[in-house]
Amino acid sequence: MKKNILFILLAIICVSKRFIYAQDPVFSQFFFNPVFLNPAYAGADKSIRMGVVVKSQWTTLNIPYSSIGVSYDQALLRFNGIGNRGKRTTNKVGIGANIISDVEGRGTFARTNVDFVYSYGFQPSYNSSLRFGIQASALMRNRNYYNLTFLDMIDQNGTITGTSGFTGQTTFNFDLGLGIVGDWENLYGGVAVHHLLEPHDANSPNSYLPRKYTAHVGIDINLYSWYRRKDKLILSPNVVFIQQGRYYNMLHMGAYISYRSVVAGLWYRNNINFKGHAFMATIGYADDGLRVGYSYDFSILQHGLKGLPTSSHEVTVGWNFAYKKAKRRYRAVKCPKF
Repeated sequence: MKKNILFILLAIICVSKRFIYAQDPVFSQFFFNPVFLNPAYAGADKSIRMGVVVKSQWTTLNIPYSSIGVSYDQALLRFNGIGNRGKRTTNKVGIGANIISDVEGRGTFARTNVDFVYSYGFQPSYNSSLRFGIQASALMRNRNYYNLTFLDMIDQNGTITGTSGFTGQTTFNFDLGLGIVGDWENLYGGVAVHHLLEPHDANSPNSYLPRKYTAHVGIDINLYSWYRRKDKLILSPNVVFIQQGRYYNMLHMGAYISYRSVVAGLWYRNNINFKGHAFMATIGYADDGLRVGYSYDFSILQHGLKGLPTSSHEVTVGWNFAYKKAKRRYRAVKCPKF
């Protein structure tokens, strides 16, 4: 019965709003796929990166919301000869790709984005890096109205009879995004703008995908630097702010701590408009070839809805492949593993 009521409310909202704003998925492990956060991160790492992320939200309801992402990025290496000292590797140009799919209401609504990314970077000084990125996207939106339930389909006993009589609908759009990232010593950050074209999310001119603005900054602090130990205990405080449309203004504040290959993180998320809060805990393993992470979100909404019904789970698996021809490491732009 809850499922039927929710679908009815959704239909009422859709026909009563003058403008309908869509929204991008937000992953808890922002930096597992940094290219999704900021296109300038394409090719910014010392390895070829591939990864898969799966996020499931509202798991206790009959209509869960899930997001799946696949990512890839690498640098297009160039080797400069420097005499008898061998070759120096440069990674000015980077490329990447993302496939992000959202499924809502057991397939009633679904959206798939395919992003192609190009980046270019340089070093203003020996201890700093700067990269610029551009992203071209193809967007596909599916609507399966056949799964919707309306009042005239429910008899006196609450049994669903018949079908909605509606068919599906698919729309395609093109989009662009821009980003810039950089670091200096142990400080790093960047800004990005997605959906520059604000593509329509449906056939209606009043339904569109608003621009998304992202700003992020962080720093790596070696807590063992005073003890002259070879092992490093790295504390990485970070702040990520994402604004999209009129109602989504999300501030994320958190920190990671990593020792050898083990990474743990704790974040606090605050929706400035809705006064909704959430805590995000992350645990992961990351070495030169493999990254595995898990995150759990615990939401607290303004009117008391809290705990398990609003929780979400996120699992990530990534692989790093070294550049075989590189005889020297180039300077990668710093960012957390998850």
